[in-house]
Amino acid sequence: MNKLIINDKARVNKWIYQKIGRDNPFSPESSYNAVGVENEHGELIGGVVFDAFAKDARCSMHCAGTAQNWCTKRLLKFCFEYVFNVAKCKVVINTVASDNVKSIEFTKQVGFEEVARIKDGAGEHDLVILTLHKNNCRWVRG
Repeated sequence: MNKLIINDKARVNKWIYQKIGRDNPFSPESSYNAVGVENEHGELIGGVVFDAFAKDARCSMHCAGTAQNWCTKRLLKFCFEYVFNVAKCKVVINTVASDNVKSIEFTKQVGFEEVARIKDGAGEHDLVILTLHKNNCRWVRG
């Protein structure tokens, strides 16, 4: 059974940014949080980073996974409980390059909706902006 890792945000952050091809993970002093998913061998197979917090308004969410079973209902409930009921955000934002169709589809299946595209916002591709408001989130109550 997979295990949620909630007390090692630096490790999860570094792993996620390696998987999504960015070389600038947050420093330990930055305002971010993260949750990881380990398999039975203690290897990270997925994770979520939360950053860009605006008090009582919003945050951004970035995720990556390498195994089919990394994103469980338990993880989603944990993540959105944190975002909406602990961090007190009203909306969470996710951005994806338009050529990453699998990620866009996954994000929409979780409950996000596309609200905008920024032409050339992801280099050679458009940047897709997706949001999920607390009142539309099926993973939390209240």
